[in-house]
Amino acid sequence: MTFTTVDPDTVKRKLRFEYIKTKTDISSRSLDGIVSMLNRFHSPRILVHEVIQDAATNIQRQFRLRWVMVGLRDPDGLYRYKVMSGMRPEAWDRHLSKKYAREDFAPTTNNYQFGEISKLSRIYLEEENSLTKDDELSVNRPALLRSKRTSENDCLEADFIDTLILGPHDEMLGWIEYSGTVAGEFPDSMAIRYIELSAAIISAAISKS
Repeated sequence: MTFTTVDPDTVKRKLRFEYIKTKTDISSRSLDGIVSMLNRFHSPRILVHEVIQDAATNIQRQFRLRWVMVGLRDPDGLYRYKVMSGMRPEAWDRHLSKKYAREDFAPTTNNYQFGEISKLSRIYLEEENSLTKDDELSVNRPALLRSKRTSENDCLEADFIDTLILGPHDEMLGWIEYSGTVAGEFPDSMAIRYIELSAAIISAAISKS
C-alpha cells in the first residue's frame, strides 16, 4: 500500500485558511464583542458603565438590531436605564426618567404581560401591553405603532425582549432590553443566547467592581 505524504506547510495553510473563513462568519464575529468586554477585567478597577456600553453597542451592531438599552439597579433599590445604542435621542431622554421596582419584573405583575423564552429572557408583545401617551413618545419610531403582524416572524415597533442580569442566588441586578432587527424580524435564538452570555459577563463585572 502506498501512502501520500502531506508536507507541514500544507497543513498550516489549511488551518490558517479555515480559521480566517470562520472568523468572518457572523456567529464567530460576535465573539469579538465578548472578548472586548472580558478585556476590561484586566483593569485594576472595572468601570461597569464602560462594560455595559460595550455590551449594548456590540449587541446592536452584531445582530443588526434597531436598538439596545441596558438598565441596572441603583443604590436606592430602584432600576433605571443607563446606556443605549441605536435609540433616538428624544426617546432615550424619556427612558432616562423612568424607574422600576423589582416587582415590575415579577411574573405575577399585572403591569406588563410577557412570554418566557428562557429563564433569563422574555418577550413583550405590542398587542398585549397597552401604551400610555408617554410610552408612545418613548418608542423609537412612534409613527410605526399599531402596524399589523402578518407573520410570526414580524417584530412590531413596540415589541421588545428583556434579558435579565442576575447575580448570586438569582438576585436581579439589571436587564438588557432590545428590539427586533432592522429587517423587522425577531432576533434568532443564537443572538438571544449571545445576549444571555453578555448578561452573565455584566453580572461578573458588577460583582468584581
